Amino acid sequence: MDERRSSLIDGAERAVGWVEDGAVMLLIVAMTVVVNLQIFARYLFSAPMIWPEEVTRLTLVWLTFLGAAALGRRCADIAVTTFVDKLPTVGQKVAMAARDIALVGLFAFVAGEGARLADAVEGMPLVATDWPTALLAWPVAIGGALMALHPALRLFRLGLGRKALTP
Repeated sequence: MDERRSSLIDGAERAVGWVEDGAVMLLIVAMTVVVNLQIFARYLFSAPMIWPEEVTRLTLVWLTFLGAAALGRRCADIAVTTFVDKLPTVGQKVAMAARDIALVGLFAFVAGEGARLADAVEGMPLVATDWPTALLAWPVAIGGALMALHPALRLFRLGLGRKALTP
């Protein structure tokens, strides 16, 4: 039963990772197109637009939080492991589990606060696009939830005596 459940979770995590990676790639392309559109409009046609700056800001915020979640899934976040590396294997596992417990708590808190912020600014429009300001807050909630999910799954695997997935 545990093996089947673990296999389902592995598949779900791979699917979430595929969506994260795809969204990050699309956001990079979108930001590149919008920024270059603004450059061409401003310098080639002497007709600057105000909406590209707002859209670029939105894509950057989304890219930041989804990209951080994708990096966290790969354990590619910044870490200083000088002391952990000196521990015996059991000590390293305990330290990594403690880190993951702290990450789950921290990012669950961030996700909750992001959702509260999105609800608080829901009715406020952005200036240039008239889109809801909540679009700047939802990436905090969604990214925070994803950043909490990945260490939670690592802890689940640790409980089953399995290694984390590799990308």
